[in-house]
Amino acid sequence: MLWVILLLGASGMVGGYAAEQATIPKLQYRPGTPNAVVETCRQAAIAAARTHVSEMGAELVRVDAASAGQMRRTRSGQRAPVEVGIVYSRPSGREARQGVVECRVDGRGRATIVDLAGAAR
Repeated sequence: MLWVILLLGASGMVGGYAAEQATIPKLQYRPGTPNAVVETCRQAAIAAARTHVSEMGAELVRVDAASAGQMRRTRSGQRAPVEVGIVYSRPSGREARQGVVECRVDGRGRATIVDLAGAAR
């Protein structure tokens, strides 16, 4: 009987780890946006995601970002395609949202995510 309880407990821990690993977004790096700009855009995505989770009644678990292609210059700064992966925790479990967003970086280096809702796939 003790062996059955230990076996069930161990399988639950392994299953929990596997379930958590499944919610980590797998981002596809495409060169063109420097790492410093990607990190600035990731910080902007974190700020936007924090606002969103408070409205959803969820908890923010992690936010990952990767270059999604070439940056373009604009009159007001630059536009950078960045792939963003966000993991939320809700009472029903964890869920991930992922997609390419446009990040606008102004002349002072401040970033704005144009459409975080577009990062849902």
